[in-house]
Amino acid sequence: MEINKKNFYFIFFILLSISNFIYSNPLHKHNKINNNSNNDIHKRNYYDIKNIYDYVNISKKHADNFGRILVQDYNGRIKPINTIAVELLRKIYKKDYIGNINANQWFISIHQDNVFWMKVPFIRIEKNVINELSKKINIYDKKNYVSLMDFYTIDPITLKLKFVLQDDYEKSFSKDPSDRNEYEKSIIRVIERVGIIHGIFQGKYIRIFPIPNDINQTWSSWIRPDNKKLNPSGFIMFSEYLKSLFNSQIKKDWKIADKELNKIKYYQNKYAKSILPTEKKISAEIFYNKINIFYYLIFLYAIIGGFITLNSFLKIFIKKKYILFFNKILSFILFFLFISNFLGLITRWYISNHAPWTNGYESTVFISFCVSGTGFLFYRNSFILGLTSLISSILLMIAHGNIMDPEITNLVPVLKSFWLIIHVATITLSYGFFITGALLGFLVLIFCIIKKCFPIKKLEISTQIYKLTIINEMCLIIGIFLLTIGTILGAIWANNSWGRYWSWDPKETWALISIMIYAFVLHTRLISFMKNKVIFNFLSVLSIISIIMTYFGVNYYLSGLHSYAKGDSIYISNCIYYGLIILFIISGIAYFLEEKYKKEKLF
Repeated sequence: MEINKKNFYFIFFILLSISNFIYSNPLHKHNKINNNSNNDIHKRNYYDIKNIYDYVNISKKHADNFGRILVQDYNGRIKPINTIAVELLRKIYKKDYIGNINANQWFISIHQDNVFWMKVPFIRIEKNVINELSKKINIYDKKNYVSLMDFYTIDPITLKLKFVLQDDYEKSFSKDPSDRNEYEKSIIRVIERVGIIHGIFQGKYIRIFPIPNDINQTWSSWIRPDNKKLNPSGFIMFSEYLKSLFNSQIKKDWKIADKELNKIKYYQNKYAKSILPTEKKISAEIFYNKINIFYYLIFLYAIIGGFITLNSFLKIFIKKKYILFFNKILSFILFFLFISNFLGLITRWYISNHAPWTNGYESTVFISFCVSGTGFLFYRNSFILGLTSLISSILLMIAHGNIMDPEITNLVPVLKSFWLIIHVATITLSYGFFITGALLGFLVLIFCIIKKCFPIKKLEISTQIYKLTIINEMCLIIGIFLLTIGTILGAIWANNSWGRYWSWDPKETWALISIMIYAFVLHTRLISFMKNKVIFNFLSVLSIISIIMTYFGVNYYLSGLHSYAKGDSIYISNCIYYGLIILFIISGIAYFLEEKYKKEKLF
């Protein structure tokens, strides 16, 4: 990120000077709302987020029309502007809207009035670094948002514009990702948001004008991306659109601005008709952006799964009809969420024209769907429904974290294959069964301890232990079968792509290791001294580490032919080590109590 550009300093100073004049001028368009509200607006700060529409003053209906205009992203994918507006706003502000305006209105406004948005505090700051950052930049009332202007100051010696976090950024960026502390990671994320805003000002994200007769079908804004020169057609058309916006705001007639949008649509159809998505696909993508189904399923899966799990425990101790009825209602709601998850995946498939499990985000979402589906495969045991729902929530939470990008992208060449659908789907489906098995194994260990605490319910709890262990074994058998088939299919795909079936790539190697580990776990029942429910369930939990390594570890720590999914190295939290210690302690207690229970039965 190049921040110290002399040209940018000069432009920035000019814009700030203009801004101070404009916002002190009572004739400025943001103050020309109506006579009744004029006094109220003057009393408020111009950057008041809650009432930002009073300053933006862009019709929602017109913004929706603007959101349907097509744009080409940096990967070459053609998509509605609504998609890129939502993606950028989520990265900068972490929401789909700002105050009382939506992403479309924000995207229009920030192109119409750069200066105004330099002063609006909408850049998200992580809570854990607010105190430290507040020593260097102005954070309003210790809130989580700052403006672009807050990152710049005048150097008293050189009298030049200075980016206040430049030294922190260079220090953080120079470190290996795994060595960065929380502050340094946050600094990089914050500066990435600042970089996005600079990119918006430079027209990098509004490539809405196809370059006539371009063999690569490249689109441009007012600056051509290939040679960084002015695009005359784009410059004129976008300038006319901005003028029409101003006229529409003054005359309160949005047909003026809509007319200019139609000209842009005509231009796109004239020079790029063959690659434009259909109106149905545009509508589907805008609807997908609006409902944001996978994000909301995080909370819905967690709430319903928590209630089902709690209700399942209550069924052991309280034999009442209303508890059974309540469980059926919750199961029905969970099934509706599962169908919504499925429809979300189908919609993403329809929009992207490829199976929705080609990158880290999509495959994690698909695994969460598989885990939830595994719960319904064994729906008669409500514990499984509840636990799989909770894990689906956790997986979706990971997918929407900082290490994965939910953006829909074009496929890399090696993934443009029929084998993508069957190989990756089979492998990820097996992960769903292994995760379910690990959950059931841990639950059985807990039940072995609970049985000692509630001797009156020993029979009911022992029955649950027996049933859950059988289902656990079934999950592992199905999982290892799918993983083996998926690995064989991967070898066939590798032969088609690279001319060899096996190359000891890290992904291939760890898939083979996982098969061998789970084969050993499933055969422990044939070893006399390991033929024990506690040992089997303990190993089913411990073995999930190999799956985590196969899925996450290889992508983030090892390089190979699967590097298309590789990301920055991720920090291994101490919680992992604490979790292993807790697992060993619980397993040890469960084993001791089970052996004691067996001796008591003999006597």
